[in-house]
Amino acid sequence: MCPIDCRHVLTQIELYLDGELEVSLHAEVHDHLGTCSDCADRSEFQRRLKDMLRAKCGCDEVPPALLQRVHAILGQTPPTSR
Repeated sequence: MCPIDCRHVLTQIELYLDGELEVSLHAEVHDHLGTCSDCADRSEFQRRLKDMLRAKCGCDEVPPALLQRVHAILGQTPPTSR
């Protein structure tokens, strides 16, 4: 198998940071970040940005009114409440 390249790493970085990659791809991205300072810097920036947004947002759930507005803008029917 060929080593993963920077372009592929950067397309997967969000999923990597969110822990949503399959195990083998996660390991490849992790190994690449350990050897490529440019990708590691980009990953660190994205991680810090996510942390800052999470801290500033201050909410775990999307307010229902906002969710309805987004669905209306997208022309979608909102899912029913659970």
